[in-house]
Amino acid sequence: MGLYRRLLGFLMPYKGRLITAICCMVVLAACTAAMAWMLKPVLDEALTGKNTHLIYLIPLLIIGLYLIKGAAYFGQAYLMGYIGQHVIFDMRNLLYQRLTAQSLSFFAHRKTGELLARLSYDVSLVQAAVSTAVTALMRDAISIVFLLGVVFVQDWLLALIAMLVFPAVIYPIARFGRKMRHATLDGQAAMGDLTSLLEETVSGIRVVKAFGMEEYERSRFRRFTGDFLVHQLRVFRVNALSFPIMELLAGFGIAGVLFYGGMRVASGETTAGTLVSFLAAVIMLYEPVKRLSRANNDIQQGLAAGERVFEVIDEPVDVEDKPDALSAAPFSQCVSFNHVDLRYAGTEKSVLNDVSFDVAAGEVVALVGRSGAGKTSLVNLVPRFMDVSAGSVLIDGVDVRELSQQSLRNQIALVTQEIILFNDTILNNIAYGHDPIDRDRVEEIARAANAHEFICKLPQGYDTMVGERGVILSGGQRQRISLARALLKDAPILILDEATSALDTESERLVQQAIDRLMQGRTVIVIAHRLSTIRNADRIVVLEDGHIAQMGCHEELLSAGGLYAELYHLQFEAREVPDRGVDGENGG
Repeated sequence: MGLYRRLLGFLMPYKGRLITAICCMVVLAACTAAMAWMLKPVLDEALTGKNTHLIYLIPLLIIGLYLIKGAAYFGQAYLMGYIGQHVIFDMRNLLYQRLTAQSLSFFAHRKTGELLARLSYDVSLVQAAVSTAVTALMRDAISIVFLLGVVFVQDWLLALIAMLVFPAVIYPIARFGRKMRHATLDGQAAMGDLTSLLEETVSGIRVVKAFGMEEYERSRFRRFTGDFLVHQLRVFRVNALSFPIMELLAGFGIAGVLFYGGMRVASGETTAGTLVSFLAAVIMLYEPVKRLSRANNDIQQGLAAGERVFEVIDEPVDVEDKPDALSAAPFSQCVSFNHVDLRYAGTEKSVLNDVSFDVAAGEVVALVGRSGAGKTSLVNLVPRFMDVSAGSVLIDGVDVRELSQQSLRNQIALVTQEIILFNDTILNNIAYGHDPIDRDRVEEIARAANAHEFICKLPQGYDTMVGERGVILSGGQRQRISLARALLKDAPILILDEATSALDTESERLVQQAIDRLMQGRTVIVIAHRLSTIRNADRIVVLEDGHIAQMGCHEELLSAGGLYAELYHLQFEAREVPDRGVDGENGG
């Protein structure tokens, strides 16, 4: 009930419409009960000739009741539909807000497709629980109250006989509800796996085709869809069973009324009109009771979905602004790593261990090391994509945890190995985060990034849609768009994470020229792929297994021997073959 109360809390912003919808339901239930009540005077007086003017009056009353009933039904159906869709709107936005507030470590341990399933499939099931099911519960509960009034007023003894089956109704409703909830939870987990597989296959379709794995992926997809089918059939089986069982119980009640009521009519204790009117009310009464079973199934499905949705909403945010967070002043002095330790949640091994060094304003510092040494993890601490486990990262002497994330990240431009472009125009991708967009400034920046020439050759120029992840562009073109985006931000601190990896020689030359322009007058932390590109760095920090192994300029480290010299000579010897870089960086 606590979970359901929390779901119903999403109705509160619309309580005015909800109250109006309930009023419509009361009118609807009253009209239904009145229809059953009018059968008695029709049979006992109008059709027997005792009161012939009722023959003219009652049809008019019936038409009037149906008009009122239709208007009331429309009111409650539209209003509850309105509320239900707005509940989905509010819940999806809240869920998306919480997702985007999470740190990178949250996404590192979760499948994208599974999160997508919660945002789409699960939220839709919640909507049924807080609108469709609530409508059924309220409307049918009100109808039951009115119809009970009719049957007890007409014949309280017959009413008690009809009510004997009600206790038996409670057990199957509760049992089917539990089964429905378990089946729905299993189905939602299967849908998450299915969505994850689909997302992986679509994003990696080139690899799938290159290795001829289409049939393998199809078989995996069939297996996951098969699992989902099994769970959905369990849901349908529960729904299908609940109806005939409720029908059978209603049949017992109606049979009892007919038997006992028929005997009383035969003995003259009551009239046929009273019995028919009573029987009509009982039949009408059992209908909302049966619908309550279906409503309970919807509620159980919604509760199962609600658990999964609230699991994400309630997930603590690792990186949050303090209530009294400071606004970062313009950067002017240095970035300091002060005895930094980093350990991911749920793991015992440290990714970084006692890392300390400074990056002075205007200085270029390169991070070097084998794959997994912790280079990307270290630079992710500067914009607070994650927080240190111990120690601190300081900007001009202020701990980044004391600063608001927005003001901190305004000071930092980031270019990564994994180029993220959105399914939008080239103009909007370069100007991402800028509103309004200065088209002339964007074109000026694109020239500086060596991107203007190829952009002009595209069908719609700067208004060309790049497709998902920039699929219509080459790797070098995507990287130059990414560099233009960083140039336009014009932040004083620049982080370059493998910005020239996996590029052909010509693309690398153009990208490197753009990087050289981007680095001018900025404080730069660069993760090196080709060591030859960082020979002129002011300092090189060599990381090994999460700690600093060496630090100095290129010549110092080369003459000192050790890991840097080993990596450099290995790479120098490999120049005759395609230069893939000795460290094989994937994000350390």
